[in-house]
Amino acid sequence: MPHRPMTPANWALLVATAASFASSVVLNKMLVGHLPPLTLAAARVLLALPFCLAALWLSGSKLPRDRDDRLTVFKVSLGVIAIPYCALAIGQQTIEGGLSGILYSTMPLFTLLAAHLMLPDEKLGARKLAGIGLGMAGVVAVIGPSLLGGLGGHLIAELITLLGPLAYAIATVLMRRSRHLDPVALTAGLFLSAALVLTPIALLVDRPWTLAFDASILGGLLALAVIGTIFPAALNYLLLQRVGATRASLGMFLMPFFAIAFGALFLDERLGAGAFLGLALIVAGSRLVTHVPRSPGAMRGGTLGPTKG
Repeated sequence: MPHRPMTPANWALLVATAASFASSVVLNKMLVGHLPPLTLAAARVLLALPFCLAALWLSGSKLPRDRDDRLTVFKVSLGVIAIPYCALAIGQQTIEGGLSGILYSTMPLFTLLAAHLMLPDEKLGARKLAGIGLGMAGVVAVIGPSLLGGLGGHLIAELITLLGPLAYAIATVLMRRSRHLDPVALTAGLFLSAALVLTPIALLVDRPWTLAFDASILGGLLALAVIGTIFPAALNYLLLQRVGATRASLGMFLMPFFAIAFGALFLDERLGAGAFLGLALIVAGSRLVTHVPRSPGAMRGGTLGPTKG
């Protein structure tokens, strides 16, 4: 079935998807000052898990039963949920939400590098190497002031934050082994695996039963789980179905702009010129490596090129 063209409705869906992903960055930042990072990551997963299991039940799908499939789901859950959620929460103890969004926009670059190293049929050409170089120059521009100042807290937080998109990129390549799995079953399996990993760690390290939870914190956690976790995942799945992975990847380029805007609006954040220069270079580099020239068949309504990552 050919993908639909980029109609106004599909553009609106793309923008909504990017904005919803950006909301997770800002909502997470709002909660960082009230909860320890591991507890925040675990709570986000635990609150999102019932929605995933409900979707699994309603769809009639089953969790993966094959041993190899379960092992792949477990590994992928570390990369797309456990490590990114923890890295984001730890990094945001020091850096702004908008800056977190910029650093997360490096994911397409890391995905390409991971595919090059892990897949024999995904080697880098000159154009993609140039795009990666441009994007990494953007990373240097973003964290440049911290580098000049030595190994300070901001640099460490920025590097920890970068572990999120790096882990996500590696897991995206691993996820190719699970293409035969139903998307709803895969999502439920990922959140269940992440919950089994993060919950005992948070209990041991943070002892969350000693923390004070008021209504505003619980409301924020629920918003993060629904608006910032389940909602963007559902929108992204719908977007992939409608326009294909290549066009859907545009959402990653729009996401940091929304993160910056939301950070300024709700958190009164103001980023420096280096952050905006870095964002421009990262977006340009990512667009260069993910761009797929249209073939005559694609212009007549055929499928798009290979997926992002």
